[in-house]
Amino acid sequence: MARADRRQDDEISVAELLRETGATPRSLGGLPESTPAREEDTGDGYRERLEQRAREAAADQQRAGRRIRWVSAIGGAVVVLGSLVVIGVTSESSPGRQAALAPDSLAPATTPRSTTPTPAKPSPTPIPTVLRQTATATSTSAPPPRTQAPPVETATCVVRFSVTDQWNDGFTAGVAITNRGGETLSPWTLSWTFTAGQRVTHGWDGKYGQSDSRVTVNAESYNATLAPGATVSTGLNGAFDHGNPAPTAFTLNGARCDAG
Repeated sequence: MARADRRQDDEISVAELLRETGATPRSLGGLPESTPAREEDTGDGYRERLEQRAREAAADQQRAGRRIRWVSAIGGAVVVLGSLVVIGVTSESSPGRQAALAPDSLAPATTPRSTTPTPAKPSPTPIPTVLRQTATATSTSAPPPRTQAPPVETATCVVRFSVTDQWNDGFTAGVAITNRGGETLSPWTLSWTFTAGQRVTHGWDGKYGQSDSRVTVNAESYNATLAPGATVSTGLNGAFDHGNPAPTAFTLNGARCDAG
């Protein structure tokens, strides 16, 4: 062999070494050679197969979605029906519902006529009625008598009380008495009441007396007769502490007099 014939110290080139060993040279820094594409992985047929696979995958997904929607709808309907059944059973079992739905007893549609004649009922025995009449029947009772108002009393005299002088704590007053009645008064007695606590300190043409606020004047002997339409005068001196209003209520021999 040529290799055997060479000496050990002979140099062998790379090309010779490759020829002898049958190896294929490769570049150390380069990329590996690309594998040639197969005919079945290129062209229109390969693209159609990819589109068909995509359509099949989309159809599978649509079928799965429809199954999920159907299952959800059926489950919801089952839940709703179950709720309605529970509500109906609860309503049917409540006492108020049972009482409301209790069927009324119905009379039979047809009642057979009885051929046996009904015996006639005896007529009731009349019971005599006794009406008791009372003497105090409302229809015959007399109406109650009407209550008549008492007649208005007409004053038979007029008294004119006039203050003729007044100072800080006292006053002088004149009293004129007129008989308007039809009878002569002999003797006469005049009375009135002071309303502010006045006091009589002196009087003339009459006998004066006072008890609290009540004043009484009795006639003197020379003016004791008071004929119808006649007037008699008297007077007094008095004292006061809280004002001196004139009296307005007078009586002559117990009869009311008007204030003049």
